[in-house]
Amino acid sequence: MIKKISISEGFKGEEAISLPLDILQMHSLHPAKTSLFITHIGYYPEAKHHLRNREKGCNEHIIIYCSHGIGWIKHEDRTVYLSADHFYLIPAGEPHSYGSKDTNPWSIYWIHFKGNDSGFVQSLKGKPLSLKNMGSQSKKHSLDLFHNIYENLKFGYHAETLEYISFTLLYFLASLKYQEQYHRNNRLDSENIINKSILIMKENLEKKLTLQELSTFVGYSSSHLTRLFTEKMNSSPMVYYNRIRLEQACQYLKYSSYKIKEIAFKLGYFDPYHFSRSFNKEMGITPKIYRLQYNKTIE
Repeated sequence: MIKKISISEGFKGEEAISLPLDILQMHSLHPAKTSLFITHIGYYPEAKHHLRNREKGCNEHIIIYCSHGIGWIKHEDRTVYLSADHFYLIPAGEPHSYGSKDTNPWSIYWIHFKGNDSGFVQSLKGKPLSLKNMGSQSKKHSLDLFHNIYENLKFGYHAETLEYISFTLLYFLASLKYQEQYHRNNRLDSENIINKSILIMKENLEKKLTLQELSTFVGYSSSHLTRLFTEKMNSSPMVYYNRIRLEQACQYLKYSSYKIKEIAFKLGYFDPYHFSRSFNKEMGITPKIYRLQYNKTIE
């Protein structure tokens, strides 16, 4: 059930879920879930005038991730400022207050959670930690875990769902604590995906490979593959694919006796005119002139 907050209390576009008390009691007694479990989760965009003051602390641990803007946190007799791509963990029972800067209000993702994994909580508490060095894709993966928890809770509190989000919460916190290892793993995965994508492109130069087909081959969504590929290669998958098709066209023009229209059809272009226009745009010269110039250089 999504927690309803009136406009006067909340922030435009905010989202929040609070688990019912009976669900939390059942949840905490399950042996697979006693490590960590969520009690509340939400997102506050541009939370101007946001303020919380808890002199006796909170019954739950709190983790706050700032995605935009600036806010402040008073904890352990000091004030720290939280800016974009930083997070802060406040353990249960520790006095604190926090709020948003009015001139540049923060947007925050937040989770309240309980559990007996005190060592893990203590290792993250009390200092603003940055995600800036994780790389955009690894950072996105961490936020995807948050969204995954939230979206699953929206569909109810089935036992398997609650168990799943407990493990996902632990994974989310691990992605924050062990950033170097998490980033390294995702970087290697990304490199493997890129290399596999390029290999598939090269194996399918003589057909019109679509983005959807390429995505299916590598087992990722089109949007995810495009983000990974663009981040690594500074080019979308299809732009890169068309570029290596034209490189193959250059080889045909140099070393084969294929007619230009035959090369166009071999490389999956609609017609010779479409091929010539694409070639000219990329190479700055028509296929016919390219072939003539190359033949002159080897006479």
